[in-house]
Amino acid sequence: MTQAALDSTRITFDCTNCRATTDAFTGTMREAQRLCRNCVAKRKDMRPRELNDLTGAEWAQSSKSVQEFPDTRSEKQRLHGAAYPQSLASQQIAKYTMKGQTVLDPFAGVGTTLDACVELGRNGVGIELNDQYRELALADLPKDGTQVLISGDSLHLNELVKPDSVDMVMTSPPYGALLKHVKGAFGYKWQEHSRIAPIRNPLPYSDDSRDLGNMPYAEYLTAITQVMGNTMMVMKSGAYAVWVVKDFRASKEKIPFVPFHMHIADCAAEAGLKLWDIQIWDQTRFRPLVCLGYPSKNYYHNIGHSYNMIFRKP
Repeated sequence: MTQAALDSTRITFDCTNCRATTDAFTGTMREAQRLCRNCVAKRKDMRPRELNDLTGAEWAQSSKSVQEFPDTRSEKQRLHGAAYPQSLASQQIAKYTMKGQTVLDPFAGVGTTLDACVELGRNGVGIELNDQYRELALADLPKDGTQVLISGDSLHLNELVKPDSVDMVMTSPPYGALLKHVKGAFGYKWQEHSRIAPIRNPLPYSDDSRDLGNMPYAEYLTAITQVMGNTMMVMKSGAYAVWVVKDFRASKEKIPFVPFHMHIADCAAEAGLKLWDIQIWDQTRFRPLVCLGYPSKNYYHNIGHSYNMIFRKP
């Protein structure tokens, strides 16, 4: 075929992806899709982002149902005793929000969620009852108004935060009184046969009667349900909430296993939140194995994981 004949089978157009002027033979896939050579078969996804700023690859990596996070703790997190890693908060916030959106932590503690918001360019709102923890959190936060830490009680959260103003909730509920049940005598009953050093359990957060961590378990779950209901009122429609929780054992009450994450799911359902997903936070590498019940007939597994319970406002 002559060059003139070849030229007659070409068509010139602007690439629909990069807008560069190009040409293609008529009847080819490139001509049908109106793509240049650089964009064909590797076209950038031009669909609008509806949830987050992640690429497809980042979305996929964050979607693994079992995740590990570096067990690096700041000094203020060590003083708190039960704070999750900032890397965990950052991953969750990056998944469920876009830059400039607002994240709420109803149990702000020493401010890990707000620190993650600073890192990712999100606005953070925290509620904290404990003055000591609040001061530790404020020391690290910028004074530009993007991070707000309120002194108050999350049982009255709906009076502290505007309705329909929150794009995501990222939190972990207080554990103080619950962890009193996980005594060293249970974990280290046969310590004389072990070289493992005892681990200090997190201390109660405060002596304040309003502190959920000081409540009996039944009252505690009722209060958690109320807090979840309050978050529902301030969350936008379709917003996600991530609650980081861990199961435990109540040996003094002769309860071998308390499925705390299931109880949290029940509280959320009662409050009107929908259970959307569960992600396991694998902490096995950072927790020494202990002989639970050895050498009796009572055999217990080491609880080396927590749950990221993911809920959504309908």
